[in-house]
Amino acid sequence: MTLFLGFAAVNTGNNLLFLIVSAMLGFMAVSGVAGWANIRGLKLQLVLPEEIYAGAETLAVIKLTNTKRLMPSFLLQIMVCGKSTDFNYISSSSTETDSVVVKFTHRGLQPMGEALVFSPFPVNFFVRCNRLRLEDEFIVFPAPIHASFATAAEQGQPNTDPLPLSRGMEGEVNRIKDYAGGDPLKMIHWRLSAKHPLLKVKEMSAGGGEPVILDPRLLPGSTLEARLSSAVFLINRLIRDNRPVGLRISDRIIKPKASKSHRLRLLTELALYDQN
Repeated sequence: MTLFLGFAAVNTGNNLLFLIVSAMLGFMAVSGVAGWANIRGLKLQLVLPEEIYAGAETLAVIKLTNTKRLMPSFLLQIMVCGKSTDFNYISSSSTETDSVVVKFTHRGLQPMGEALVFSPFPVNFFVRCNRLRLEDEFIVFPAPIHASFATAAEQGQPNTDPLPLSRGMEGEVNRIKDYAGGDPLKMIHWRLSAKHPLLKVKEMSAGGGEPVILDPRLLPGSTLEARLSSAVFLINRLIRDNRPVGLRISDRIIKPKASKSHRLRLLTELALYDQN
C-alpha cells in the first residue's frame, strides 16, 4: 500500500499523498526500530534436571532475563530444543520463567546449542528473530531397560550373585503375608486387612546387601546400547535398595558405594562410554 501511494504521489504531484506516504514510511521506520530493540538485550538460561535419560520426556525450565534498563519486551516466543513457549511481557531488568517438555534421543555429552527468539511486536507487520547462544553442555544418560539381576549373574557377570532378599524393616515390600503374632504393629497393612478375615502384614526386604560390581560388556543385550541400558536399570534399582554398586569400565574399576552422588557418577560413566 505504501509503494502504491508513493507511485501515485509521484505521478499526480498531490501534496496530500506525499504527506500520507511520509507518515506511513515514518511509522514503518519507528515500528522497525521498536521491533528490533524489543528482541535485543535478552539473556536466556536453560535449566535441566540432573538426571536426563535418552528417549524420556524431561521438564526444562527457561529463565529469560531482560537486561535493558528502561525498555520492557513484549510478545516473545522462545524456541529451544525443538519446543516453544511464549512470554507476553517482561519488564526491564527482570526475569521471567516458564517450562517446556523436551526429549533427547541419544546418550552422551550434548551442547545446548542455541535458542530462537521471535516477536511480531509492535504491529505484526513483520516477525523478527534473534538467536541466543547457549554455552553450557549437559549429559544424557542411556535409557534404562528392565534387566533381571539373576539373568545378569547367569550370563557370567562377576560379583552379581543373585542373593535372596532378606527380611528387614526399611526396604521395599517383598510380599504380603498373614499376621503371625510376632510382627510389629507398624507392619500391618490395615487397608488390605479390612478386606480379609485375617490381618495382613507387609514383609519388607532388607535395606542393604553385598557390594556389586557391574561390567556392561557382560550384561544382557544384543547391542552395546542395550547392555548400557541394562546397566543403568540395575544401578538405579540396586542403589535404591541401598546396595553398594561399582562399575568395571575397560581396565578401570570404580569401587562400590550406595550414595546418590556415586550413582550419578556411574550413570555419567555409562553415558560417556565408548564416545570420543
